[in-house]
Amino acid sequence: MRRVLCLILIISSVAVHGQTIDQTLSFANTLFEKKEYSNAVEVYKRVLFFDQNGEYGREIYKNIADCLYNTEKFEDAANYYELAFFSESSDSVKNEINFLKASCYLILRQYDYAQIELLNLTDSLYSGQSRKRDYYEGMVYFAKDEFAASEKSFKSQVSDTTIIHKLFRKNDRISRISPKKAKILSMIIPGLGQFYVGDIKNGLNSMILTGGLFYLGIRAGLNNSFWEAGISTLPWFQRYYTGGFTKAEKIAQTKIKERRYKVYNQLLDELEKQPGSH
Repeated sequence: MRRVLCLILIISSVAVHGQTIDQTLSFANTLFEKKEYSNAVEVYKRVLFFDQNGEYGREIYKNIADCLYNTEKFEDAANYYELAFFSESSDSVKNEINFLKASCYLILRQYDYAQIELLNLTDSLYSGQSRKRDYYEGMVYFAKDEFAASEKSFKSQVSDTTIIHKLFRKNDRISRISPKKAKILSMIIPGLGQFYVGDIKNGLNSMILTGGLFYLGIRAGLNNSFWEAGISTLPWFQRYYTGGFTKAEKIAQTKIKERRYKVYNQLLDELEKQPGSH
């Protein structure tokens, strides 16, 4: 309701009372300063609508992008940062806009696009921007599983690289976990693949279920006939056996992601402790 009233006021003030674009822009800036980002976006867009000569874009695009970023509309924010970039003449400001675009793409997990934005940075980076570039590059490389390059970028951020080195060695050990191996182990002995990745609970469940069905099938075969036993128990055994080794592979993949995410957060926490951190 408040948003609707805001728009009505804008339209009436511009169209009926003859309020100038500058006054409307001032109103938008006031909303922005008050962190009323959703309303501010609508007012800024109204200014652009009445700006027939395109004089206000440079002043407005970045603010719209910032509003969208703060309301977690990262894809739209990236588009407006793009407009802000091309309307800006200062290399330093252009670089800051590129960092913001890269941040949007990192959040959206569009890592190739984030990397492109970092490559588009100009050569005239001051020291703080150089550190920020290395910081962002470290995140992008880690997300793309390019760990050697990520380690190099992160180490450039600190004077003592001991902890960073240990965390990347921890990550190396995580890389040794093989989803394919987990699957094969569970094909040989149900539950063994889950044990391999440290999931004891699911490993025991798989082993007990398939082992129990196998026992019931043998017992039924000895008491009656193996043909009847096969008909009654084989479909269930096959279901849980196949599901077991398929699940073992997925569990291994999940464990790798979880452990790498933990290492990643530990790396960022360590960098946050550094002077001039981001």
